[in-house]
Formats: sequence, structure tokens, C-alpha cells
Amino acid sequence: CDYCLGRQFASIGAGIPNDEKGRILKTILYMHAHSIFKIGYIEEALKLMKCLAATGFQPAVQFLEMQKYEIPQKELCYICRGILNRDKLRELSVKILKDLEEYEFNNFLVGARVPTDVREREDSIRSEYMLTTGEDIKEDVTRVIGRFLVKETGKKVEYSTPDIVVIVDLNTDSYELIVNPVFIKGRYRKLVRDLPQTPWICRNCWGRGCQKCNFTGREYPESISELIGNISVEVFEALSYKFHGAGREDVDAIVLGTGRPFVLELKHPRKRNVDLKKLEEKINLEAAGKIEVSGLEYSSRRELRILKSSSPIASKTYEAIVEFERDVKEEDLASIREKFRDIIIDQWTPTRVLKRRSDKLRKKKLYYVEVERLSEKIVKFKIKAQGGLYVKELIDGDNGRTKPNIAEAINNKPLKIQLAVIEVENVKESSG
Repeated sequence: CDYCLGRQFASIGAGIPNDEKGRILKTILYMHAHSIFKIGYIEEALKLMKCLAATGFQPAVQFLEMQKYEIPQKELCYICRGILNRDKLRELSVKILKDLEEYEFNNFLVGARVPTDVREREDSIRSEYMLTTGEDIKEDVTRVIGRFLVKETGKKVEYSTPDIVVIVDLNTDSYELIVNPVFIKGRYRKLVRDLPQTPWICRNCWGRGCQKCNFTGREYPESISELIGNISVEVFEALSYKFHGAGREDVDAIVLGTGRPFVLELKHPRKRNVDLKKLEEKINLEAAGKIEVSGLEYSSRRELRILKSSSPIASKTYEAIVEFERDVKEEDLASIREKFRDIIIDQWTPTRVLKRRSDKLRKKKLYYVEVERLSEKIVKFKIKAQGGLYVKELIDGDNGRTKPNIAEAINNKPLKIQLAVIEVENVKESSG
């Protein structure tokens, strides 16, 4: 066919589409056949004319009709077997365009799956005739459909991070739309205790439902990710979401200050151009008194990778109100200030999370501990440490699994620890 013939010379004659190149080559062959026919090389000329006519080249068909010769039946293209048909590709392009009308997108990319036997036939021809100027058959398909979609939608082709990828399957003359996620980033403040970052299934029934969880299958009725994600899914008309936090706080800890960074990944969204300020207001209104989000911006997969890789090293600052068993002396406070500054904490996985975390030794940097006595037995700590340090265990020692620890340093057992996250280091800064 015109496409497959012209494609063998794709790198020659820039700016001319492959199908047009194929037609030009057939025209040249037709002119040659016509010229030798006129000077008496009838058999050779007719052989070439019939080859051209079998491909559907109309001038050759008309020539044979005029000369009263038998017209050969049109054959499928040896390489593509009729896949690269103008009418078929246009029909497929129109269907794709119709489906794309359901989505907001700023750019797209077209890809194609090619049958193995098509590639093998093309490779055999190139090998036999030592052709080195061709290109992949996928280029023809993606170029034809891509140009049609650019013209009809006014959107541009994007090769690195397209909003939507159209995959054309040449085996079945079908296609699929891969709608890439929308990423939004921001920070959340957690204003209440006993609210997990992500859904927490019941530890008694593991989600099946029991009397302990009132047959909900859950340890807690809601989570931060749901308070943010469910509204966002509705606004973006997405199928689902995935919540990515820069670490996570204990379920009974609050998050104050500027909040904890997060990235929300919204999967298969129908809308992309959402006013994030209005989304922020909607989330804060519906989750009033529980959480607050701020600084919502569009993000990317790259920023998500930075968030994940930086979270274990980015510093976190905590405030802990601790009630001790006995009175805390002034010299105890001085000792804590002196000993717990710029040191490495050796910490085995805390006993309270051993059921869901592997038991391993973590070495985490402790930057400083500031202390203020609120009463004889109650002390307020401000603790800055590397991400991943379990602060409660830094205070109570976890039966010696965290060393050094504050309880052992002052020989005084903590009875109650109330924890708040007051600062999470900016992820971009922490990534270097």
C-alpha cells in the first residue's frame, strides 16, 4: 500500500507524508511502464502495470481498461494486510475523538500495538533489498491519528508527560484510553486526636466486621486521606485516589504549625482544570474542626518521588506534654538539654507496631530537645529529629529498645505522653 511503500524511504524527502511518498513512487513506476509500453516492451510494461493495479493504483487500472487487458483483483498489502487503510484510520480517529470529548486534557500522545507477523514481513523486505531508510510502522499509525486529533481538538502532542495516552491496537482495530493521574500537593493540619492518616481496619476482625468495631470493619470511622481524597475524587470526577504523606504521625497525635506535606494522586480523572482554591475551601468546610488543608497546587510524579525519598531524612519538630511518675528536678532538665543534642539514637522497631512492621534497628539523628517544666511532674518538650524517629519511644525508652532515652537519663517513668507535630521540614529543601 502507499503507506508501507513510502515508509521504506521515510528518512528521504523530509516533509512528505509516507502515503504520499508511496503514491509518488507508484506514479514514477507507472510513467516508466507507460513509456516502455509505447516503445514496444509490452510484456514488461504489462507486468508492471498489473502489479500496480493489484495495489489499487487507479491510473494503472484505468490504463489496463483502456487497452482492453485483464484487470487483476486488488490484493491486500503484503506488509500490513490492509491495516493502514485511510478510511479505516479515519473511522478509528473519529471514534477516539468522540471518547475524548468526555475528558478535560491539555495534551495527549498516540501509541500503537503492531502484530508480530507485520513486523516480520517488513523486516524480511528490508533485509532482502538492504533498505536502511525506513521507520517503524507505528509511526504511520500514530502520525495519522495524532494529526487528526491535533486538528480537531486544538491540543498538542506531549511525549514525556501526556495527560492522556491513546493506544491503538492494530491486531483488533480497537483502542484504549490511558488517562494519566492528576497530582495535587499541599499540607494538612490535624486538629483532633484519634484520627489516622489512612483508613485503619479493625485489628480484631481485619475488616470483616465484628462486635468490637460495630461491624464496620474499621478501627476508626474516618481518616485524613478520606477527608481530603473523597471530595477531590468528586470534584475531579476521578475513579479513585491514592494519598501520599511525608511520613505519618501517631493516630493520637495532632499536627499543628504549617502542617504535614502530602501529594494526592487522582486516578483516571475526567476533569483536570479545577480551581484548587475552591477545592481547598470545600475540604476545610466539610472537615471543619478535624483537619485543615493549605497551599494546594498542581504537582507531578517527580515531586511525588521527591516527597517519598525525602521523608525519611527531612527533619520533624514535635511538642510533647509528658507527665512523669515523680517530680522532675531542675538538674534533670539541664541534663536533658545537654545530653540530647546532636546525637544518634539507636531505635529498634517499637513494641506497639511490631505486628505490622519488621523488627529492625534504625539510627536516627536527634538535633535537640528543649524543655520547660509546667508543674512538678509535667514537662513540655520541643524535639527536633530526623524523619522516622519514634518520639514516644525516645521519651519512655520502650523497655530499652530505644537508646539513649529520656526516661532512663533522668530515672523517671513517663505516665502520659501527649504528642503534637509542629513542623515538617520543606520536602524540596530537604531533597538537596
